[in-house]
Formats: sequence, structure tokens, C-alpha cells
Amino acid sequence: MVRAIPDPEGIRTARTLPAAWYSDPAHHAVELDRVFRSGWVCVGVTEELPAPGAWRAIRVGGVPVLIVRDRDGDVRAFLNVCRHRAAPLCDDLESGDGPLIRCPYHAWLYRLDGSLARASGVGEPDGFDLAEHSLTPVAIATWRRMVFVDVSAGAGELTLGPLATAIDAFPIEELEPAVVERHERPFNWKVLLENYSENYHTPFVHPEIDTTATEDYPMVSDGAVLYAWDRPLRPADEAQRIMHDLLPGEPGWERLAGAATSRPYDVGNYLTVWPNLMMNVFPDAVLVMWMEPVTANVTVVERRLYLRAGTPDDVAKRIADTHRLVHQQDVDICTSVQRSHDAGLDANGRLATFEERGVFFVHQHVRTALA
Repeated sequence: MVRAIPDPEGIRTARTLPAAWYSDPAHHAVELDRVFRSGWVCVGVTEELPAPGAWRAIRVGGVPVLIVRDRDGDVRAFLNVCRHRAAPLCDDLESGDGPLIRCPYHAWLYRLDGSLARASGVGEPDGFDLAEHSLTPVAIATWRRMVFVDVSAGAGELTLGPLATAIDAFPIEELEPAVVERHERPFNWKVLLENYSENYHTPFVHPEIDTTATEDYPMVSDGAVLYAWDRPLRPADEAQRIMHDLLPGEPGWERLAGAATSRPYDVGNYLTVWPNLMMNVFPDAVLVMWMEPVTANVTVVERRLYLRAGTPDDVAKRIADTHRLVHQQDVDICTSVQRSHDAGLDANGRLATFEERGVFFVHQHVRTALA
């Protein structure tokens, strides 16, 4: 018998969010402020951080941010805005390198530690002090292969809780990039996050990877992390017995990291990290996705697939093709759902008490952020 996991409190009366929360620009502006500008947000992967002596511009909840690595290798983040007249130091996704960062508007120069080196032509304003005009720092941290930024600088240390440690044994940093993609998608960021956080749709949207006859899809959550996994109903080997008998992070769970796999999406672990990171973790592959909202109904989705070094070309292609197909199927259904939201159609639906615990997790975090 599979191990019962108690219902999250409140799920038996839970209903879906209003359509306006996915389509109204005014509501979207509030979410950007309360969600993406008020805590830790995933912004990338460590191997794509700037090289020593270089920098790169990104957006975090619409806020322009400059990520800088100095000559000693220390990584910092700053608001991408000159302390003179608010010009961006470089355009979104633009990179640069050198000992100084030059504002393109009036040529103020900043060192890689953010301090102002020279204010060209400023003259002698009363009380002007270079030290008081450094770039505004932004908190930056890493977890495993992922990079996080907190533009509020008020969230404290990045702590993802015990469920994040359940994948400690998986060799995420040792895997090699196989797919690097960035796409602008026509739906609200929550639509994809909800879709990722449930398996209810899989038999209907992803019949190629449907295993509902042999596995269920339990979910547990703690803090910012929702953890789901493919739990065999009739375990046939050690890895399946672990996934059947244990909960993520319990002693023995770490042995999954060395399990054999025979197909894409085998020995699957799936993490939703609030608010915008999604991770498929397998013994031989990892897929990570993170999002940057652009408007109420437009979202940039970044995807990185990593495979074990030495994976045969035909196997690598099969894994990559399967992940691309699944993602495109998700994009198609999310795009359709967004059309209903844009039309103002409130489903006022009831959530499935087992299959949609992940959707409930997303909704509770949204409601808490907006409270």
C-alpha cells in the first residue's frame, strides 16, 4: 500500500483564481511588486554568469539588474541604473567587460565593485562625494546550479528548506548542457507554473510519457519548495521501492541519484521553487526552467537541459526531443488557457484534492504575497 500524505489544509474548499489575476495589467503590476520584487527569484544558471572582469544586464520582475564578476571572481549584482540621471548602464541582455563600467549618457565611470570612480564634468556641487554615489547593490546567491537575485535586498539569506536538500546527491553540477533555449510565450507566468505543478493533465496532453497506469504523482511542500515524484504503484527494483516507500529527503532517498534509467522521464523528481523555478531531476539528466514576466499575458521562459557526460548521441537526441515535445505541448495548452483568461472568463473551478495539490501550493503563495 502506498504511503498516505495528508491533504494540505484548505484544499478541500479551494477554488481557482480569478481570470483578472492572469490578464489585468493593474493586477499584474501588483504581483510584480509583491512577488518578483520582494524576495528571491531565479535568474539563471551559474555557468552563464559573467567571466571575471565582465558584466551582464538582466531583468528581475521588470527591474533592470547588472550582474558583475570582478577580477578576483567575486559575483555582485546592482541596479542597472546610473546614480546621476538614471540612464541604464547597458541594455537588457547586453554584456561588457573591462576595469570600469561607463554610463553611455554622461560617461560616469563605475568600478566592478560598484563604487563610482569618476563623475566626468560634474564640477563642484556642494557636498558631492564619490563614495555616496556607488551603484545600488542587489542581493545575489546561488543554490546548486541556479542563480537567485533579491532586488528588495530585504529577504535575508537564501534558504529553500529541507526539501531542497533531497536532491543533494544528484550530480547536477557535473552534467553537461544539451539544450539552451529562451522563448517569449503568450501566457501569464502563473499559467505555466500551475501546469508544471500538477500531473493531472499528463494522460491527455502528454500521452507519449503517460505512466498513470503504473505510477501516481504525490506531492509534498515546505516553504518555497513543492516536491513531486513518479511513485511506482508496484515497485520492481530498488529505485522503485525507494520512491514507493520513502518521502523525499528521508534516509535512503539519496540512493536514487545512482539509479539506472531506461527512458526519458525515468526515476523522476520534480521541484517547483516559488516563484519562478521548475526543475526535472533524474539520475542522468536535469531540466531547469525559469521565467521572467513581461506583461500580464507575456512571459519569457528560459530552459536548460543537462545530460551526463558521455551520453551517446542517439540517447541524448531522444532525451532532448522528448523534453522539447513535452514543453511544446505544455506551451500549446497554456496558450489556450490564457485565451480564456484574456476573455475574462472566470472558471471558479474546484481543485482536485490529490492531483492539484501543486496548483493549490502556487495559489496559496500568490494569495499570501498579495495579502
